[in-house]
Amino acid sequence: MTIFFRASDLVRWATVLLLAASVVFIAASPRPASDEPHAPVEVSPAPGLPRTVDWGLYQMLWSRRYGDILDSELKKFSSKPAYVMFYRDLGRAFPRRAIEPINRIGATAIVSLELWQWHGRQRGSYLPLINSGEFDDFFKQWARDAKNYGKRVMLRFGFECNGDWFSWSLDPPAYVSAWRRARRIFVAAGAANVKWVWSPNIMSVPDRPDNDMHLYYPGDEYVDWVSLDGYNFGENHDRWHHWESFEQVFGKTLRDFARRYPHKPMIISEFGCAPGKPGQRPRWIRDAYAFVTRFPNVKAVVWFDYDKRRENEPNWRIDVTPESLKAFNETFAKPRRPEPASP
Repeated sequence: MTIFFRASDLVRWATVLLLAASVVFIAASPRPASDEPHAPVEVSPAPGLPRTVDWGLYQMLWSRRYGDILDSELKKFSSKPAYVMFYRDLGRAFPRRAIEPINRIGATAIVSLELWQWHGRQRGSYLPLINSGEFDDFFKQWARDAKNYGKRVMLRFGFECNGDWFSWSLDPPAYVSAWRRARRIFVAAGAANVKWVWSPNIMSVPDRPDNDMHLYYPGDEYVDWVSLDGYNFGENHDRWHHWESFEQVFGKTLRDFARRYPHKPMIISEFGCAPGKPGQRPRWIRDAYAFVTRFPNVKAVVWFDYDKRRENEPNWRIDVTPESLKAFNETFAKPRRPEPASP
């Protein structure tokens, strides 16, 4: 059968075929190459809706007057922190006396649990002792006391596990086993108000495949929050350090965490900056705030507010200069505007 087309029909069909060919060409065109396997999870805030992060600080626990000391320290900040962190060891019970004043100011306590006893006689790693059950009773009592207290507590169990300055490092399988054993004890006790925070150092020391930080990850079902510790030690700490921006310290690993643990809320659980030259630290703080607020998974940051010069580290205190404190108060600690009332 012969079919005849009008001229107008031929023009219309030619146009359709040309459009279809264009679509096929565009779909088949290669995408620009990327240096990263996935696009960085680094979303800028929507215009008019700046994203904020909660802030916290490390306040050393060393006195029965902890509440008074904390209140005095907080007077220099323009808002109240959402988190206050301190350290404990395997030889001390649930620290209710310290947690209560933290809760009274409306903050959540972060208990950084060191996996050794400060005054113990054990030499070397405590991980074999934990895995053999020697500390089961300690964890059971801690969990029961936490449950009875009832309010949320963040537990940073064996932090900086990938750093050789702690004895619970350099053995990822033993660390993971100890974490899971202790976590199961807390689950059995019903201490659901204790949130478990996995907190490696920003880089592994030594930096080798068998000490990769992600080998220490206990698994999604055992971890509630992920976090990182990292510092800018500045130019004068030692020959291994130099001045680094916040992005240089954290950027690569923040992107990595956003890809690996996209469903876990994240906290930068220790960060700080050496004083540096005049004006350097205030700029560092402002740049840090601008950078970290681009990561939706980062919910909070905790400044390490402590002078460690006696330990040959920088003075990390935020008020080391008025300019540094001002920069922090105008960024991380800036008071938030109250939510508008519903009509």
